[in-house]
Amino acid sequence: MAAFQPDLVIQNDEGDPIALVEVANPSHLSRDRATEIHRNIMKRGLPKHVSYLLLLSQDKGYLWENPDRESEEAPPDYEFSMDEVINRYRTEQMSRRLYTEVLEFLVFQWLMSLANSEQESSEEPEKTLSLSGFNKSIKGATVLFGKVG
Repeated sequence: MAAFQPDLVIQNDEGDPIALVEVANPSHLSRDRATEIHRNIMKRGLPKHVSYLLLLSQDKGYLWENPDRESEEAPPDYEFSMDEVINRYRTEQMSRRLYTEVLEFLVFQWLMSLANSEQESSEEPEKTLSLSGFNKSIKGATVLFGKVG
């Protein structure tokens, strides 16, 4: 089985990954389904010393801290709504679900904003992510599409 390749990688100045981001957009991504996706990702392997794993849909987001030290069955450490992010970055109002590629680009814009200190931590999901130290850890980091390493 091939190693896990995330949709987005957030890395520090030395090129080491801080966070891996997987974008999946099924309707109603539940905590149980997120844990199942996490299990499949963990079976494929993560780089050592990754501080965070984010699983994001247009409805919900899930965050695992220190995922390389957790069991495959570990539920997410944090769960948050993605509604505010979608509303901030969506360019047009549509009733249908976003295509995964559109959601990936929207998430990329959001994470770039967080990394460049343009987004306050007073609204969700930034407020919840701040509790984990995520916001602080990615300040000044680089957000990239593609694979690790």
